[in-house]
Amino acid sequence: MERMSGMDAAFLYIETPTMPMHVVGVVVLDPSGLDHPFGTEEIVSVLAERLHLIPAFRHRALAPPAAIDHPVWIEDPEFDLARHVSRAPLAAPVSWEDLEDFVGQVAGRPLDRSRPLWEMWVVEGLEPSVGGPGGSGPVGTETGSVALVAKLHHSIMDGAAGGELLASLFDLAPDAPPVPPPAEPWVPDDVPSAPTLVVSSLRSLLARQRDVPVAVSHALGGLVDTARTWGAQRRSGKAVPLLAPRTVLNGALSTRRSVSLVTVDLDHVREIGQAFGATVNDVVLAATATALRRYLSTTSGGLPPRPLVAAVPVDARGEGPDRGGGQGPGRDQDRGGNHLSNMMVALPLEPDDPVARLHEVHDHAVASKALHSAFGTRALQELTAIAAPAVMGTGAWLFSRLKLANYVPPVSNLIISNIPGPPIDLYCVGARVTAIFPMGPVMEGMAMNVTVLSEAHRLDVGIMACPDLVSHVELLGSSFVDAVSELRRRATSGR
Repeated sequence: MERMSGMDAAFLYIETPTMPMHVVGVVVLDPSGLDHPFGTEEIVSVLAERLHLIPAFRHRALAPPAAIDHPVWIEDPEFDLARHVSRAPLAAPVSWEDLEDFVGQVAGRPLDRSRPLWEMWVVEGLEPSVGGPGGSGPVGTETGSVALVAKLHHSIMDGAAGGELLASLFDLAPDAPPVPPPAEPWVPDDVPSAPTLVVSSLRSLLARQRDVPVAVSHALGGLVDTARTWGAQRRSGKAVPLLAPRTVLNGALSTRRSVSLVTVDLDHVREIGQAFGATVNDVVLAATATALRRYLSTTSGGLPPRPLVAAVPVDARGEGPDRGGGQGPGRDQDRGGNHLSNMMVALPLEPDDPVARLHEVHDHAVASKALHSAFGTRALQELTAIAAPAVMGTGAWLFSRLKLANYVPPVSNLIISNIPGPPIDLYCVGARVTAIFPMGPVMEGMAMNVTVLSEAHRLDVGIMACPDLVSHVELLGSSFVDAVSELRRRATSGR
């Protein structure tokens, strides 16, 4: 039995029926070079062989009575791999649009909290797709390709920890040797009784009370430094916006989800960055802003009067005990979980020139990083550790139930995440990975999440949205591809 960290537990507390807090990944595999069948049975076999490398897959969450403290993880004595991996109910050939529709359906359903918080669907018989101008699918999808649609609760891991998961599930070569068995057999836990959970939780809760003054002190210090930095930025005319303009992206969610999965060439993105003095993340932000400009111009009757604001998650691993410090990763940072912070970046929609927009996004990102460094990451981790579970859960339920997102001014319009993936090709029982699409959850008041992952020479883009607010997510996917193509054309032409 192991107590959850405050940040991991927070993703359980804030979950509501309209805001399930899981992440979704779609991995496309090309088995065309294999001389043996490849499908659901092979995937189950791989998972069974490697479960000891992914201990979180057998962890079940248990909440103490009356939510007096954070939940605990136990080794689920009822774990059954067959309850987590299934063949998708889609008849071959499966088109790219069929796959996207299915992923949207999977994303809209919450996970069953009575067992480990993950599930995987195997989609067999993908029809050929070569991308094209609209970016409808990854380049190189062959006849008979297989897609893995994985859904994991955010309490298990963040994007950076998800990269470690990929390393456990896949191989670096098509003929990799079998994975060695575990040194010791897996031993499930006995489900603790209610009195045991109460006693353990009270001890944990009392032990953390001594951390409250330190956490409050760090938070106040971070707020003072943040206010000082923001004031200096405001005087220079480069302040990070405190509120976002209300758009069709902002409002109360329904339970429905839609997705768009597109791929762009990572080398092209790097080429753009080198030509205009920008980072890969700058290019992603600018291309998203251009796609949103086109979408809002054509679907909502006009652009907002101010720049959009994107919430950009930041990996906090490796940060030390002081704000922005330099201590190396500790034990908890080596075993997955969530180690996240967040910064707000303005996305200008004017002018129409995409290169000018890229330069402005770069400047805004620099200012946002300075503001993020002023607050640091430790305070956020400490505050979630001491937060009252009942208060967080009740607040999230009321916010969702009363649809307050329709009335409260938005702090940000959408979420944009950039996850570094493996720089080389990956394989699964010899089948080559041709794409990895990550998708984070949408939040009340932010009906769109754009997540990108770099893998070998590709940048795979997963866009998740609530279709009741964002009615044509496929337009955003194709516009993102077009925006990158236009930036590359400008980069190669020297203008």
